[in-house]
Amino acid sequence: MTTTWLLLLVNIAATWCCSTIHVSPPDGATATVIGRTMELNDVGGDNQMIFGGLLLGVDPSTQSLPLVNVDPWTISVHRRDEVVGEASVLCGGSCKRWKTKHGYVSVDLVGHLHKSVKSGMPAEYPSSLTVSTDGMNEKGLTVSTQIFTQSVYMKPSDASGDTNVCFAAFAEWLLGTFESVNELREALPKLKIVLPRPALLQVPALAELAGLHWSIDDASEHAVLEVIDGVIMMHNNTVGTFTNQPDFAWHLRNLNNFVNLRSDWPRNPNIQVQTEVGAVPSVTNAGHGFNLLGMPGDYSPPSRFVRLFYLREYAVLRFPPKKLEDSIALATGLLNNVFINKGTVPDPNNKGFGEFTQYAVLKVPSSGLFFYNDYVNTQWRMVSLGALDFSPKEGATPINVPLVDPTGSMSIKNVTASFTAPASGLSTCKSDDADDLSCGPSL
Repeated sequence: MTTTWLLLLVNIAATWCCSTIHVSPPDGATATVIGRTMELNDVGGDNQMIFGGLLLGVDPSTQSLPLVNVDPWTISVHRRDEVVGEASVLCGGSCKRWKTKHGYVSVDLVGHLHKSVKSGMPAEYPSSLTVSTDGMNEKGLTVSTQIFTQSVYMKPSDASGDTNVCFAAFAEWLLGTFESVNELREALPKLKIVLPRPALLQVPALAELAGLHWSIDDASEHAVLEVIDGVIMMHNNTVGTFTNQPDFAWHLRNLNNFVNLRSDWPRNPNIQVQTEVGAVPSVTNAGHGFNLLGMPGDYSPPSRFVRLFYLREYAVLRFPPKKLEDSIALATGLLNNVFINKGTVPDPNNKGFGEFTQYAVLKVPSSGLFFYNDYVNTQWRMVSLGALDFSPKEGATPINVPLVDPTGSMSIKNVTASFTAPASGLSTCKSDDADDLSCGPSL
């Protein structure tokens, strides 16, 4: 029985490298842009994304593995009054599903319960579960869910007025319930973020993978929420950076260890000595970029936190964004700096190709713009929440669009035809072939 319940430990359970960065021009010249990457582990190799009882990227009818070209991520539109919170089953009967107050767009992780797990579930729960990992609601409140292995959640409460929310359904509860960070803050005294069912906690190596924390933002306020030793800790995220473990306060103090980094050209004229190769020490003849010497370059959570903070701060200091496009360009460049290619970060068992960047999102709360891309197709796709219909419709299901481009397109534009007439022996490209990479020289 223990094994059966352990199969339920699913919520982005093999995710370790997630990063969030804010771009907020100091003079308020343009809106804040919130960028985030999601990294997921190739658990079994060969694209078998299996998280306990949730089978991701499988044929739900046969539950065969792997099913090629099927991805578990969707971009989903959830209406007002929609019943959500399927993942509440992970925390037992004290956590119920609920109706949304606000409509929202989210990145949803969809998986199918294995038959052996479904047989032990309460009858009212479906054979598949949906978990939201990112999103923004129609009021401009946003959330990003990231792994945090230090989490120790709370026991459910039966006290009048208290609200029990399963840790795995917390993101969608936020999006569907609140308008702002401050409104959430006011609800904290009566909130219990509930721990998984007891059987899930019996194997520490698996139980720690249920640990999550959240970056929560609106147009004017930015926060981090963690649950440590059964106590909710809500921090003001004034540094605009967020990764994984250790706890957020530790990361803030760790920034002091890199105070030697600088935004200006490094010089040391007071001790220079003339030599046969010129004055030393000097970086003039040695290259450039030494102002960032010592900045960590690996993909660990502390290193990504430090790197994103200092790169963003120096960029905004020297070239503050003047328009939204500037902020989007800067946020994109920062996310690219923590983009993980397949094979570069192994999993603990050294199987498969390890972690890689499954997707990235940009969120602009003040204007209701939501952007996303994926590992192969890095072109941003934009959703304007202001143009969507979130009104309740009885019996309507969420609108789901695959996050990953099902065509596998890289959105590379072939501009060969824009140049001079082709030389003899070269094929020509018609306008219809503009995106065809095979349209080029005949070799």
